[in-house]
Amino acid sequence: MALRTRNAALLAKIETTEGVDAAPAAATDAVLVENPQISFNPNTVQTNEVTGSLDGRGPITGGMTVQLTFDVLLKGSGVPGTPPEWGKLMKAAGWAEVITAAAVPVAAEAAASGTTTSLTLSAGASGTAQTYRGMPLLLTGNPAAGATAFISDYTAGKVATLTDLFGTALSAATNYQVPVNVLYKPASTGIPSLTFHFFQDGLKYIVAGCRGNATLRLQSGNIGRISFTFTGMFVSKTDDAVPSGLVYDATRPPVWKGGKALVNRVASGMASLSVEFGNQMTNPDNPNAQEGFDPSLITARNMTGSCDPLETLVATRDSMAALRAGTQQIIHAAYGSVAGNRIGLTIPAAFYTNLQPGDRNGLLTNTHQFACTGQDAGAFVCLH
Repeated sequence: MALRTRNAALLAKIETTEGVDAAPAAATDAVLVENPQISFNPNTVQTNEVTGSLDGRGPITGGMTVQLTFDVLLKGSGVPGTPPEWGKLMKAAGWAEVITAAAVPVAAEAAASGTTTSLTLSAGASGTAQTYRGMPLLLTGNPAAGATAFISDYTAGKVATLTDLFGTALSAATNYQVPVNVLYKPASTGIPSLTFHFFQDGLKYIVAGCRGNATLRLQSGNIGRISFTFTGMFVSKTDDAVPSGLVYDATRPPVWKGGKALVNRVASGMASLSVEFGNQMTNPDNPNAQEGFDPSLITARNMTGSCDPLETLVATRDSMAALRAGTQQIIHAAYGSVAGNRIGLTIPAAFYTNLQPGDRNGLLTNTHQFACTGQDAGAFVCLH
């Protein structure tokens, strides 16, 4: 009987003990993915023994790693403060998960002062630097119509640098509140490993000790996706039916429209925005391990990105001057209108590495390639 690629499912669970099957369950650990693929990387040892013949004795199969690749759709869980089903994947790709379970402050309060690009928060806010970096800030009173800006930097003096440029300076007449949200930000410690159970129409693969890399992509008028590549240790391949009772987040991904796309606080028409996590991976050699080496580790990160805004006059946005001077600038996207399914992507300090003029449907474009700079602060993904 032929087996079908469409009848597949993926379960993922954070491991208590690295490299030991965490036994993910259909009801709690299923992740909706697109284009799942599994591949094997055996260490095939070539031999060259003389045998009294022109033929050798053949190669020897050594240790083996396994690679899983797939895409997830960028969406929230639908419940503010509840991580999405793909949150565990972000953790194993080197991102920390921060849950703000209650609004800060509980009721909106007046700010101490403000400017067109910043707001100094008051007594109800934390005095710890970067506590709210990457999170949204709901503003009322001034501006009168209300607004949502994201925080690109936050000091111990409670000064929140914002992703937006306001026409009128914010002030003590501005009321603010950080809403309930789930934030993902780069991490250098405490990166967990995953166990995957991958089902394909009667087959079941178990891969343990997995960590990975990814690329996040947004497209105008389309949905966001994160493309993951995980490397782990082969545990088994058996005959097993796709499990019943699979439970997924009920939300559908929001479309990047009616939101924001800002380059240096200037609204910028762009077709796409992407961030490459840039994780460097290795499997430490260890003859004590079953495959001769340990589960994969992330040893370094070089986060980069690109976007392709329509070109503007220099007076509107002078990215060339920023490139030449090495000036770091904010790149930001936000979209979605339903609580628990709103997306914010903030790159607080994009360092331009190249600018390339181009053409899109007869219109001038200027593709920005950039490095996402800052220690454990290259980019922030927030769901609220």
